[in-house]
Amino acid sequence: MRKCFRPATMAAIVVLLIAALAAAVVAASPSGAATPSEPVAKNVILFIGDGMGPEEMQLGRSLNAGGLLLDGIPWTGRMMIDTTSLEGITDSAAAATALATGRETNNGWLSMIPTDSGPLAVETVLERAEDWDKATGLVTNADIASATPGAFGAHVTDRDLDFEITTDMAGQSIEGLFSGSWSYDYLLRELPGVTNLYSLNELQPYLQGSTAWTPKMYGFFGAMAYPLDREEEGVVNKQPTLDQLTTAAIGVLAQDTDGFFLMVEQATIDSGVHSRDPGWVGADVNDLDRAVKAAYDWAKGRSDTLIVVTGDHETGGLDVTSKTNYKAIKLQKATTEWMWGLIKAGKMTIKKTLATYAGITNPTAAELALIARNGEMGISDVLAARDKVTWGWSGTDEGDHTATPLEVRAWGPGAGAFNLLGFPDNEYIGDQLLTAVSN
Repeated sequence: MRKCFRPATMAAIVVLLIAALAAAVVAASPSGAATPSEPVAKNVILFIGDGMGPEEMQLGRSLNAGGLLLDGIPWTGRMMIDTTSLEGITDSAAAATALATGRETNNGWLSMIPTDSGPLAVETVLERAEDWDKATGLVTNADIASATPGAFGAHVTDRDLDFEITTDMAGQSIEGLFSGSWSYDYLLRELPGVTNLYSLNELQPYLQGSTAWTPKMYGFFGAMAYPLDREEEGVVNKQPTLDQLTTAAIGVLAQDTDGFFLMVEQATIDSGVHSRDPGWVGADVNDLDRAVKAAYDWAKGRSDTLIVVTGDHETGGLDVTSKTNYKAIKLQKATTEWMWGLIKAGKMTIKKTLATYAGITNPTAAELALIARNGEMGISDVLAARDKVTWGWSGTDEGDHTATPLEVRAWGPGAGAFNLLGFPDNEYIGDQLLTAVSN
């Protein structure tokens, strides 16, 4: 069963609509005439939380002492958007295409649209920025050939064509790429004039300021661990975090006097909601939150940088309420994927796994049987019941995408364009980004 609108979500939407209306009133002069136009942005930074809807943000907020770091940013743009594709409920490819090009397309397509004459490649905001001599960059904790970054740097009708996507990206003039590694990253590592990095140890001198940023830098850091599993996977102080990658990308791109466009994706929020795992989702939302804060800390003393934060779609039909047991969620020390991996491999019993990683020391016979029968999804159902979290799916089904409207926040020159009532399509965000980099 898919859930699109829930009371808690709708309450959040109403609050945001009121905030957007208030902003619109403030933006007008007493006579009703428009105020002078805002200064244009030299730099544009877009953050995308894959699978992140309003409830996912609220979950992350409640696991971080009741607030996200981005809640302290004085956003002047606040709105909600619709995310449907030409086929109804969107996938990440079509959603990212809307944000990257301002055009609606089929699920699975990256920056191409259907026409009577066949598929047509359409300009992306990254390509527009390059046309205006700006530096460009893409950051993700997945791989650069995955759907969201792929929509900004490539044109294909199948999001699974990693070789073709990587080849397209290699043909762009992208100055900064930071991601996990994948089978075709050698196509980018072999480009001339690129400084290639493979570990946090290699990145640290640049982050610490002891080594100057190079004009073109690509970092591929292996299979990036989920934030909640970093300690278990032994990558703390070995693998960079999303905020460090964001800082690195800004360091490289900010050298261009014409400005830059940067897209940063937190990709594994979506993995967590597909797995219906509240601890995983909350940790990943806070991972994105720290990256947004890193960008804002760099930009807040400037008047030339636009920051936009949104999701691409909601996943899982998540519902958190005043009854949600956040104390129990905070006890979770690893993802359900990690927990089930230990159980499936025979490395740890179900009972010991729950005690070690979920803080559950008194599992019932029914809970143990459910996990033995349904695997990772059984763990998810046990956690949902104990955490008092509701998902749109249960049993052996993973969470899927929904049509829940998403929140958009904007700060900096041009942020006023991100104040609209109602639920404009996500293509509107792409149109505004195209405009923002066109100067």
